[in-house]
Amino acid sequence: MPQTRLLHVSDTHLGKRQYGSDVRREDFADAFERAIELAVERDVDAVIHTGDLFDDPVPSLPTVMRCASALEPLEECDIPFYGIVGNHERKNDEQWLDLLRRTNAATRLDREPTVVNDVALYGIDAVRRSVWDTTSFDLEAPPEDVECSILCMHELLEPPAEGIVADHPVEDVLERVDVDLDGLALGDLHQPKSAHVDGTDVWYASATERCAKDQEETGLVQLLEIEDGNLTRRQLELETRPWAVFPINFGEDDSADHVRDVFDRRDLTNAVTKIELIGERGAVTANEVSRMARDAGAAVVSVDDNRGRVELDVDSIEAMSLQGLDGAIEERLADEDFSAVALDIDGRVREDEGLNDTVSGAADDLEPALRDAQEAAFDDVEAPDEEIDATVPTEGDE
Repeated sequence: MPQTRLLHVSDTHLGKRQYGSDVRREDFADAFERAIELAVERDVDAVIHTGDLFDDPVPSLPTVMRCASALEPLEECDIPFYGIVGNHERKNDEQWLDLLRRTNAATRLDREPTVVNDVALYGIDAVRRSVWDTTSFDLEAPPEDVECSILCMHELLEPPAEGIVADHPVEDVLERVDVDLDGLALGDLHQPKSAHVDGTDVWYASATERCAKDQEETGLVQLLEIEDGNLTRRQLELETRPWAVFPINFGEDDSADHVRDVFDRRDLTNAVTKIELIGERGAVTANEVSRMARDAGAAVVSVDDNRGRVELDVDSIEAMSLQGLDGAIEERLADEDFSAVALDIDGRVREDEGLNDTVSGAADDLEPALRDAQEAAFDDVEAPDEEIDATVPTEGDE
């Protein structure tokens, strides 16, 4: 039997408007397209996607159309695209993968084997923690001529995930499936972690784009090669936008010149720039720092102003070890059945500087989106896919 080659892609989060930026939304789409181009270049037999194809359970029509267009080169080369549903995109009824399947662009994996050459592929969509213990993981036995079986899931399993980040032990899955698995291909953790458990290779592909400041090992996919039942993996890197993540420490008398001196020592050209302001409060505002970062060439800027706050020892916080606090919060929120508007508001409150810093002002900023969502709920129709403007205001803005 000839060698079977699969490209494992995960956590593409199409439609993610990180830091309220349309630039970042394009970056996530571009990274996905590069992964598809790589699949064509490597002439793989299939692409497997382990969840969070979309960042939102109700992606916008342009996002869905962009995804369908990105998959066209695979169709032209007769390379199938197989996927499962992640926690970010999960709906209570039919999934977006089902729509793509009707266009022949994608196929949703399930508990019945999908055979590619001598490899059986299975898929289990993201499982809510509340029903984990009662969910059946039974898989249909593969055909006799299959030499390798791979299950795709979207879960935080230990190992390879660690500590408080993990939701369940990987042994729980291996014991509950009734098929001997050679590989467990995972999504949800945005780092390329792997482990070998009870004869099964278990790994995370990572994400195709960086979803948080503390997730450095992203922009990755995994090339799987299976020959005579032996599975090997190679990590391939995608070209993505650079990041610049750093603090600026202010003394009591530090001015804008201090900020410019810091920027002069760093290359912010075309980068996503995430800055934390620490130390003493002074005359320089977070908005001024944002403008100076853009003047220094940054494509996207997000500033956290933590000056004057009591420093906490976070080294002992186990949640920081892998996903970081932002990542852990996002994953927990995605596991709940919140609306797109609620998730947008949460992201803006936690990440963006454009929200008015008074209660009444913030309420005025968010009122239009909340009102539309309320009207849609009472009308028993889906809320419109409205994006909350998270642009950092400049001086003189109302």
